[in-house]
Amino acid sequence: MQTRTRRVTRWMILSATLLAPALLTPPTAQGSSARLEPGPASTTMADLLLAGVADLPTLAEIAGVDDTELAAGATRRLRAAGPAGLAAFIARHRATIARANDMSPRTAAETAPILAALDQICGQRDCAPAQLYWYTDLEQAKAAARASGRPIVSLRLLGDLREALSCANSRFFRALLYPDPAVSAALRDRFVLHWHSERPAPKITIDLGDGRRVETTITGNSAHLVLDSSGRPVDVLPGLTSPAQFLADLGRAGALARATAEQTGTARADALRRHHGERRDALERAWNDTLVAVGQPPRPLPGQSSRRPEALAQPLPSAPRLEILAAQNPAPAAPRAGQAAMLAISKSSAEVPMLRIFGEPVEPLSEPALWALLADRRAPELVLCAASLALIARQQWRSGDLQQDANNQALALAGLRRSVALDGLYNEFALHSQIHTWFTEHDTAGLDAATLSLTVYRDLFLTPRSDPWLGLAAPSVYSGLVGGGRSQEARI
Repeated sequence: MQTRTRRVTRWMILSATLLAPALLTPPTAQGSSARLEPGPASTTMADLLLAGVADLPTLAEIAGVDDTELAAGATRRLRAAGPAGLAAFIARHRATIARANDMSPRTAAETAPILAALDQICGQRDCAPAQLYWYTDLEQAKAAARASGRPIVSLRLLGDLREALSCANSRFFRALLYPDPAVSAALRDRFVLHWHSERPAPKITIDLGDGRRVETTITGNSAHLVLDSSGRPVDVLPGLTSPAQFLADLGRAGALARATAEQTGTARADALRRHHGERRDALERAWNDTLVAVGQPPRPLPGQSSRRPEALAQPLPSAPRLEILAAQNPAPAAPRAGQAAMLAISKSSAEVPMLRIFGEPVEPLSEPALWALLADRRAPELVLCAASLALIARQQWRSGDLQQDANNQALALAGLRRSVALDGLYNEFALHSQIHTWFTEHDTAGLDAATLSLTVYRDLFLTPRSDPWLGLAAPSVYSGLVGGGRSQEARI
């Protein structure tokens, strides 16, 4: 049965536009409902009908109508209204959104238009479990942060967060991190959210020749940059961790961003250096405690013994300067995809088999037996929320054999928990510790988000922007294909 919203007609919307003077009246001091300022000049009938509608609840009603053009126009206006537009849409369609994980074909068909509109307003695919609003323009995010006094979480990823085939880690964030009630509440209530695509996500398609295809992304990594309300970086949370670990790291970074928001110059640099030095020391103690718990002797943090203090003492160059240096002094050989693959462990479960199809040797983590031991110990502690489990169940491949599908899902969840546990251990002890070192031993005055992100992808994730092929097409390897199988198309 169609809902009342789905039966709204253009004539009803036209009636609403006749009330435009009333709708455009500013809200009272007590505040009734949020309003949207009139948009640009209208060109289509839908635009003309919506031009006089500034009331967000009314737009939320229209965004659910059967008329595709009207619904799309209202959805765009709700997106432009920011978090208030998202709140209005959720308030009107809460019951439909709550049915998102119902896997029956009928329910899926009924809820699909509302969920698609929700994703567009959020700026994120699979937004229903978390219901977070993401800016895609950093200047808009900074304006919102200054107005609210909140820090910014700026997600850096490969691909587009609104698409199914954004990079694998961003898909794990959508499924495992953001739906967690404590994580989503912290992100919504204490931060302004922004995402930026570092570069398109490389994809691979295997056509089995009989209509069956396997399509996935390959290589790449993601990071959450934490910025103060002016957009200045204070920390980076690399890769995927458990919800509990992400929340703890986010809380510390958010507190640092707030504490240093009014500081400048030496005072701010000293505060950042002191915080990151303390965090690196704390990680070293935690690392040795973790080793002792599994019968291992203490040792330096992974990656720290090979640090070059003389290089780290220099200021980080600006983003344009980094690009110039990369162009003038290209590395003898860009890191191979097989070298970067295991730096994002959870996604490597799906991507490493694809790399091996290419004949790409995948380098394991150093001391793989030790990491496996630590992961086995940590995995039982990993808790996934009900919303995450429901989304995983909805997305999991099903053959139709109920028993086999149940077995496959159980195995998939067990493997997922273990890989996320290993990911969290490695990201915190090996990668995050290096970020703490950067902030401790670099001159970070004037460091901006673009420069920090460029450095993370170049030096930490081993996917430098200077390599357009992401280590997937080594020019020194003969493949029997013209140009090594590379082709290049002009994209507008």
